[in-house]
Amino acid sequence: MFKKALKQAKAWLSSAAKPLIMLLAGLFGYAANAFAAADPFASATGEIKGYQSSVQSLLYAIAAIIALVGAFNVFHKLINGDQDVKKTIMMTLGGCIALIALSTALPAFFE
Repeated sequence: MFKKALKQAKAWLSSAAKPLIMLLAGLFGYAANAFAAADPFASATGEIKGYQSSVQSLLYAIAAIIALVGAFNVFHKLINGDQDVKKTIMMTLGGCIALIALSTALPAFFE
């Protein structure tokens, strides 16, 4: 029974599987060579470092917009006599401080 299974495996390998095995071996060799030649993490880090100043400026701009909208909300609540003015001030300041801190700490992640 073992000899029959071995004979069938040899017949299958000789007919249909050889081209498939050769194709897979070639693809594996190509992929291994491609990853050995260029470090993908280094290239991705370099690309991200290129966007660092743009993202930092964008975060500063978003913090400024949050500050302006928050100032308008505080003014509106003061005029209408709402009770939660302190809460609105603290939420606005917290959002601005968080974005400014994130944009300042951003370069430390890519060093």
